[in-house]
Amino acid sequence: MNDSTLLAGRGRRLFATLIDLVITPVVGVAIMLVTGILESAEAYASTEQTITRLLLLAMSSYLVVNGWLLFSRSQSLGKSLLGIMIVDNNSGEPASFWKLILLRLWALPLIYLSVIPFALIIPVLDQAFIFGKSRRCLHDYLCSTKVVKRP
Repeated sequence: MNDSTLLAGRGRRLFATLIDLVITPVVGVAIMLVTGILESAEAYASTEQTITRLLLLAMSSYLVVNGWLLFSRSQSLGKSLLGIMIVDNNSGEPASFWKLILLRLWALPLIYLSVIPFALIIPVLDQAFIFGKSRRCLHDYLCSTKVVKRP
């Protein structure tokens, strides 16, 4: 079996991402309501503080939803539901937790913030890389990972 037959399909990866994009903000809103992080007028006093708080809220909610799965199985909730997982591009072993958290979770949002107001184009470009032969997003190249069908 060649490497391309092990790669997760583009549609499956996209649908897994959509699942994560729906569930994670719901958890983020719950965290926001519990902590009150953005409920006061002072929370919106500066754009920089608001963006920082929203970024931390988004990453926290992502970790609440996906942290254990990423740590134990190299999967987000969406990937788990669709039977795919993140592996190291070279070894094929499950990706290390530090790569999943430090690189995939932190690096790209920081890049997004560095190019505001053009930040909205970066996620689109990131996902557009999936249409290449190796079916890897930009963040996969950054982390040296790929997404494959779960054995």
